[in-house]
Amino acid sequence: MRAGTLLLSIAISSLVLAQRTRFPEPSLTAKGTLTLPLPIGIPVFTGLTESIGGIDACVQYPVWKGLGFGVGGRACWFGIEERAFAPQTLSGEIFRATYFGKVQWEKYTGKRTFIELAAKVGLSDFRYTSNSDLGKFTFKEQGLHTGAQFGLYLHASDNLAFGLQLGYERDQAYLAPDRFNPDEFPPRFVLDAPEGPYDFFTVGLGFSTRFSKSEDEGPGEW
Repeated sequence: MRAGTLLLSIAISSLVLAQRTRFPEPSLTAKGTLTLPLPIGIPVFTGLTESIGGIDACVQYPVWKGLGFGVGGRACWFGIEERAFAPQTLSGEIFRATYFGKVQWEKYTGKRTFIELAAKVGLSDFRYTSNSDLGKFTFKEQGLHTGAQFGLYLHASDNLAFGLQLGYERDQAYLAPDRFNPDEFPPRFVLDAPEGPYDFFTVGLGFSTRFSKSEDEGPGEW
């Protein structure tokens, strides 16, 4: 009888621990990423600009077994290749600000590691700024933003993790000579009509932090 009671107690304790380990309480999560956007699909854009980098931040909340929703923003910078416009003197940058909603799914692959799959949709604001002999010139446009990303994270503590992020993004914005206002568009770059939309492959390093109390047994799984 005592052995049966002991086994039952152990089984109940193990079940409770497993439930606590596999299904933690949903909590608000903040994420931030340093990214490098790599343009693809428009050779002229690649030839005229260089990727400087970007940063994004978002907050999200899981609602069911790792499925969650969030909102966030991203800022990216591209420098204008001055040599591409030679012999003209033209410098400047392209700044992109993106505001998005996010649907994400997380799954723990181990005690300290988890993956994230996410889809985003939002709006991107592009600002082209150039300086030339004609003076300073600014051109602005907006476009629909869509994207998908994959992340792999490793916990440094119960509530803090760091990871690698890979993604693909598309902006419904277009490249044309009037974005830069040059005296003459470089003849080696053929651009008879606006080209686009913009496509980017992104690589990033980021963090993820949960706003919840730490547990001795670790972060667990969804």
